[in-house]
Amino acid sequence: MSEPADLQPLVNAFLADDRPALDGYMAGNGATLAGLIWNPALTDCPEQPLAHALSHWLAIRGDADLPPVSAVSPFDLRPALGFILLIDVIDDGRDGRFRLYGTKVAEMYGEDMTGRLVSEVGGNNYMTRLMRALYRAALLRRQAVFSHHLPPPHVSVTAWKRLILPLTGPDGAVIRFLSVNLPGAWRPAPMQRRPLPMEDGA
Repeated sequence: MSEPADLQPLVNAFLADDRPALDGYMAGNGATLAGLIWNPALTDCPEQPLAHALSHWLAIRGDADLPPVSAVSPFDLRPALGFILLIDVIDDGRDGRFRLYGTKVAEMYGEDMTGRLVSEVGGNNYMTRLMRALYRAALLRRQAVFSHHLPPPHVSVTAWKRLILPLTGPDGAVIRFLSVNLPGAWRPAPMQRRPLPMEDGA
């Protein structure tokens, strides 16, 4: 099955590690892709929620290429829970449904998306399309990935760091993502206008 027209160039860029294409896409939307690391090490994401989730994922993976969903322990993820999204794969990773939407992410985004589709975040805007493409690429590459982006100035948070960790079902196919979304500093809105909603809680 081919990719949707709005995702295909982005999926291809992630699969080919084509940073100029990704940088151009982000710059065209007033944002910056500050970092993208496939198979990140703990030193690549030292913040506690990211490092703790990655450490747990690596431990339960063992010698396999990816760990099974059944090995994930919410108890062992407690230090990262408020920042965790659990996303059930839909359409082979082209979309997903939020099984869990971390309370701290919901607070920053302004809405709890539990039970909703990834494609519903921000009205499927430029950032949601980028994240859908990244989930799809992570499924195809069967690799963990860390991303760091800087939203446009009108967005209320200065940065998002994300760790996407694929999980498999009994047949070895990727059926869920464990994602940790860590916001940067809050950027207060000017007094003369109402705060704009967050646009990239995917």
